[in-house]
Amino acid sequence: MPSWLLKAAVQGAISPLPARDRLNHLLQRYITGSVTLTDEVFGRKLAQCHRHLESYRTQHGALPRHVLELGTGWYPIVPLAMIDAGVERVTTFDVSPLCDLPRARAAVERFGSALRADPAATSAAELLRPLGIRMLVRDVRDSGLDPDSVDLFVSNNTLEHIPPGSLAEIMSEFRRLAAPGAVMDHFIDMSDHYAHFDRTISEFNYLRYSDRRWRPFNNRLQYQNRLRISDYRRIVEEAGFRVVAEDPERGPAEVLEQITLAPRFRGYPREELAVLRCWMTAITL
Repeated sequence: MPSWLLKAAVQGAISPLPARDRLNHLLQRYITGSVTLTDEVFGRKLAQCHRHLESYRTQHGALPRHVLELGTGWYPIVPLAMIDAGVERVTTFDVSPLCDLPRARAAVERFGSALRADPAATSAAELLRPLGIRMLVRDVRDSGLDPDSVDLFVSNNTLEHIPPGSLAEIMSEFRRLAAPGAVMDHFIDMSDHYAHFDRTISEFNYLRYSDRRWRPFNNRLQYQNRLRISDYRRIVEEAGFRVVAEDPERGPAEVLEQITLAPRFRGYPREELAVLRCWMTAITL
């Protein structure tokens, strides 16, 4: 039986190591199977890309010229799908070098003849650059991009892994980079991610833990900020954006009722704590 406690212990043990990303990839590939580029994963990423673009079209009736993605991940499917849809250029950031040349090539090959990359490329960044994608392994708070240069900011399953203070700084940088009329569109997973691995616990599981008790499980490789939707809304709006749409998915109220909430979460309305995932769209003020 898979155990979230075992996973937390293993990831906690390898997270301080220099080779943590490679070791975590082996763990996820051979134990959890969560880094395999399946048809289901590819289709989900395509759907996310199309939803991001539709959010922009709702505001402007056209495609964005320059998209910034936060969180490249293992496969650059969203940037490639953006280019395939007609976006001129995409800049994608990740603090970890998860996407290597074989994974980038596998993602490109999923698009068949629609996208052609240089077969002689020696790195993922080199492979993607001619397609209009700039892949950067760096902290987006030091983006190096020009002000007023980004039309659309997107992320998928990323914001929940960023500490609140860092997230506020990222949003401030996004506001600096935002072109007039810029749009942000984020898919945020506010569920306990250990429940995706261990079905014996609910997606509300981590709401029972105080910050002190949660700290041993909250390692660098599986960090979860446990923010709720109102927290994200506040951070986004304090940075100078206005939330214009939210599409929340709530879990079963009866399952949430079985959780003895940690003091940190007792001040939130139950309908807000029930939100497990949400699409959030914001525009510049």
